[in-house]
Amino acid sequence: MKWLASERRVELCVFGLALAARLAWVGIIQFRGGALFGPDAPSYDQLAVSLLEGKGLQKWDYQGLFTDPNRAIIVRSFRPPLLPILLAGIYSVAGHSYAAARVIMALLGAATCVVVMRIARRLFGPREAAIAGIGAAVYPRLVYYSGEIVTEAPYILLLALTVALLLRAQQAESCLWLWPFAGALMGLATLCRSALLFFPPFACLWVLLVRPRKGRAAWEAALVAAGFVAAMAPWWGRNAAIHGRFVPATSEGGFTLWVTNNDRADGGGHCFWPDDRKPFDTLSEAEIDARFRNMGLAYIRSHPRRFIELAAAKFVRFWRLWPHASEPSVGLLAALVAGATFTPVLLLAIWGTLVARRSWPQRLLLHLLFGYYTALHMALMAITRYRLPLEPFLIVLAAHGLVDLWQRRTRPSQ
Repeated sequence: MKWLASERRVELCVFGLALAARLAWVGIIQFRGGALFGPDAPSYDQLAVSLLEGKGLQKWDYQGLFTDPNRAIIVRSFRPPLLPILLAGIYSVAGHSYAAARVIMALLGAATCVVVMRIARRLFGPREAAIAGIGAAVYPRLVYYSGEIVTEAPYILLLALTVALLLRAQQAESCLWLWPFAGALMGLATLCRSALLFFPPFACLWVLLVRPRKGRAAWEAALVAAGFVAAMAPWWGRNAAIHGRFVPATSEGGFTLWVTNNDRADGGGHCFWPDDRKPFDTLSEAEIDARFRNMGLAYIRSHPRRFIELAAAKFVRFWRLWPHASEPSVGLLAALVAGATFTPVLLLAIWGTLVARRSWPQRLLLHLLFGYYTALHMALMAITRYRLPLEPFLIVLAAHGLVDLWQRRTRPSQ
């Protein structure tokens, strides 16, 4: 039991370090005025206020899309619901306080560092766990987004919990409840950020590949899927009742597909409306989403070469070492700090992957997640912010790479 107490003390220290770094950053933001920054935070804030006012999850949007430039419509499924619900809960207790919301985000970010430690310990060992936890605690981009009232902090925590629980279930023999619980966490993560919507089939494939008893593995994969469906079902039912059709995630996906796949697209986060706006004048929220999706798919079918060129550009944007200074919430200094810290993490993660290649089944889930996210953003919008949910897992692999290099350096020569 001494080793368990020691591990818990290390986790507590990492949590304290992570929380101190994040609260310090929150304090700086509040000292500067505490205003919301970035394009997404005001949207989530409006939805939270709408919930508190009893209007439901709705806000005005699409201004500029119609022939009347001043017209907008009420949208009810444009954003996933989990963050607005969380913010509404915070505001109901603390008032409409951005400071209180940021403190909660800081707590969630600090908790993520502990989960990262447990993933690293399960995959590699206690040294890697300590290094990964400390690395995540002080990693500038993770600290930075703890000061934003956006999806990063809760989403990354839920994603890390999903991975941790799947890895725990993979190594357990009799805890069947872990599989649907992991699926439900995956569903909650999707309700926080819809990018994870199409990952459950890959998680189920991972279960089938790594579990030794294939007949049992099929049931376990089905339990993962069932947990995911159970978490998503209320949102699906609500959307069907409102829109009269199946809306699996949000009504923003069609626009995202079109705006990143057309003649004016550059592969990044530049958004604009189409030149021909008259067809949108009579459409509902769900119909607008469907029209944009059809426009995007039609462009991809008719311009396959251009789609491939854009996909290549998005790959570079997604994995570039530093963000564009023009990205939302990014300036020159932040871009330089991000590049200076991400570069060694990426290089060490590559080395950690290479030296642990013989134990690939244990790390396959992480690599499926890397591949899924890369492919998704090669088709949709690609900015380095959307890579951030992967970076805690890169830190885990980097910790193993660092331990291996240290062992090689200190190993007595033969």
